[in-house]
Amino acid sequence: MNMNRTEILRQEREKVLANLTQENGSRAKWLIMLMDIDDEMEEIAENKLKAAY
Repeated sequence: MNMNRTEILRQEREKVLANLTQENGSRAKWLIMLMDIDDEMEEIAENKLKAAY
């Protein structure tokens, strides 16, 4: 199975959200991971927009 980076990030985001709702470990750790994933996904989207123009 060949997945692009955005698909991998979406899967990771779902795992992080599940851990947040189950409160597995430190919430701060999961929130930081969520922010990092969201930042990377946003950066990928911005780069795609720049490449389109």
